[in-house]
Amino acid sequence: MATKTASRVFAGLAAGAAIMAGTAVPASADVQAQAINFRTPFDCGQVWNANTRTNHNPQNSVDFQRSDALGKNVHASASGKVTTVRDLGGTSYGKYIVIDHGSGWTTLYAHLNSFNTSVGASVTTSSIIGKVGSTGGSTGPHLHYEQRASGVVKRVVLNGLAIKYFGNTTVTSSTGC
Repeated sequence: MATKTASRVFAGLAAGAAIMAGTAVPASADVQAQAINFRTPFDCGQVWNANTRTNHNPQNSVDFQRSDALGKNVHASASGKVTTVRDLGGTSYGKYIVIDHGSGWTTLYAHLNSFNTSVGASVTTSSIIGKVGSTGGSTGPHLHYEQRASGVVKRVVLNGLAIKYFGNTTVTSSTGC
């Protein structure tokens, strides 16, 4: 009973904080993502534009952009095990990585310039898994990022706050600070 009550209190506090920040927390999956504590996948203090749009594929993915994005470190956004390190060449995600965080949650990092991990590796938020690139179907350097629950792409929650849909959110990475 105490765990259920604590979960409800946490969910209410998280929703209240997100609403105050101008970003609603619409579903219980967002609260589950907060429990995993996904972090912004970049070096401490870096400021990025998190772009979401209705014509993005898949729709709930996020493109992280900034003027000097090419070659920036990409960190795992939470602890887990690397399940995929793949290069699709000049199509789709190009070079991409998938990390399993347990409880059905995975993250995907695409359009990478290079890899810094391998399948089976255990990673933490301090682990650099690759570098931002413009591979696959990309039209310029950025990181395409997805959070999935049981294979379904969910709206992204980072640092305990939901990313704005649809539009732009400025995020400052606290990873490794």
